[in-house]
Amino acid sequence: MFSWKEFEKTKVILSQDNSYQDLVGQHHVTIRPVNLVRWIEMVKVDLGFLTLVDIAGVDFNGVELTYHLLNMGTHQRLNIHVRFDQNEIVPSIVDLFPHAGWMEREQKEALGIKFNLPMDALLLPRNQKNFPLKKQSKLTGWPEDSPAVLPKIESNPNKSEAPYPGEAFVWKNYSSFSPVTSGMFEWMVCYDPIKVVDTKVNIGFHHQGLEKLLEKKDWQQILQLVDKVHLGAAPTYGIAWAKTLEDLLRVKLPERAQAIRIVALELARIAEHLTVMHEITFSIEMDEQRLFINAREKIYELMEKFCGRRQGLGIARLGGIREDLPQGWIIEYQSVCLIVSKTLKTIHRSLFSQNKFREKLSAGMVSAKTALEWGVSGPAMRACGLNFDLRKSQPFYFYREIDFDIPVGINGTAYERYLIRYEEIFQSFRIITQVIDNLPLGEIMNPDFDKGFMDLKEYLEGLEFPKGWHYNAIESPNGEAGFLVMFNGSVSPYRVKIKTPSFPLVQALSHFVSGVQEDQLRVYLASLGIRQFELDR
Repeated sequence: MFSWKEFEKTKVILSQDNSYQDLVGQHHVTIRPVNLVRWIEMVKVDLGFLTLVDIAGVDFNGVELTYHLLNMGTHQRLNIHVRFDQNEIVPSIVDLFPHAGWMEREQKEALGIKFNLPMDALLLPRNQKNFPLKKQSKLTGWPEDSPAVLPKIESNPNKSEAPYPGEAFVWKNYSSFSPVTSGMFEWMVCYDPIKVVDTKVNIGFHHQGLEKLLEKKDWQQILQLVDKVHLGAAPTYGIAWAKTLEDLLRVKLPERAQAIRIVALELARIAEHLTVMHEITFSIEMDEQRLFINAREKIYELMEKFCGRRQGLGIARLGGIREDLPQGWIIEYQSVCLIVSKTLKTIHRSLFSQNKFREKLSAGMVSAKTALEWGVSGPAMRACGLNFDLRKSQPFYFYREIDFDIPVGINGTAYERYLIRYEEIFQSFRIITQVIDNLPLGEIMNPDFDKGFMDLKEYLEGLEFPKGWHYNAIESPNGEAGFLVMFNGSVSPYRVKIKTPSFPLVQALSHFVSGVQEDQLRVYLASLGIRQFELDR
């Protein structure tokens, strides 16, 4: 859990640099590119910042890259800001954090930043010269990419000698239309020739341009847009964005609004876990798949009775919540909780008794070290043995006062990811029940923010937004989700970087499917809960 005592200890060390600042409980240090690797190595080895959460860039008074790091032991967060001119070369940190590779490639394509290592295209065409996140960028048509070709397998020219190990390899290409990838990305997989030994992923398909779009929107429009990052658990990103601004402006949220936000977040968690469990059983053609969908429908019906929309779109408002719980909703919830809990226990006993289910999901072990190195979070991380959940480590709203457990696995298999999601559903019901049993009375909106749109806009424009970067995140159903946002004196953000759990998961995909056979590939991918719109933001 976050401790100010630990924060002050870290502050004493970091404040030896003249550029040090602390803002809203986070450390900030500004450096030059020549010192980047030394600083990253120091904070990782000496201060325990073992997790690189995200990298965000912006062209402001030159160019600035912000490296956001997390100490999972003391729950401290550190922002290292690197400022440089457009033509300067920035050292890569992939030797210290392997998963920094995709983050650096993303910023290179978005802002034209030059790194000291050659980097392939990630999201945009290989030969593109447009840098869409530059403030003065003028976008024209994108060049067409030639289709990716399967890697060439070398053969032994001397037939009298033993074959090369690679001669037995077989590469297969799964397009974005393949049932295996479910439209999320292109996937090239190498078999030996039975089990997976390597993969290559191409994720640049959707081109939402959401981060660019948010720079020109006000707070209310952003609340509506970010809900669509993950439709299956819509309240997650809306509440995360509202919480980001509320923490930055030190807005006091009414206790009833805090409680209802917890209810919405946990209902979204249950719905998403049921969706993933349906996808797991559907991918191995088990009849129980229909029962998971039926259970999810019960949760969506609760959402619809609460806010009028099945996925919970538009629940959050700055300073509170859009709707109070309607009359009779709590009784309806208690009935649904009882029905879904009984149904899940019945389904679980049926699945657990079938060898087919256990065998399909029991290969492809992933260590805690691998999950940590590649920045994985959520159920996929906890299945590997890492006990970390933002609801416990940095509790927000009433999570500190609620009694619930965090299920943790050992081997990181798809079976353990299923078990963790199964148990988390019951823990979410446990959380919601405690909240509604002790539901505070009072308003659902902070009086200062309970205004019409134009009045609220005028009020916000009169507030002083702290300049610079700020990061805020919550525990989404699939991992850490949040926003690394920069304000420059205006109510509209100067730059928004969306942190999603799917991005590092796809980068680490080869580790999660290593040793898996082809007929297990689809179920292993389903168990990770990757969502397509969380990849190309």
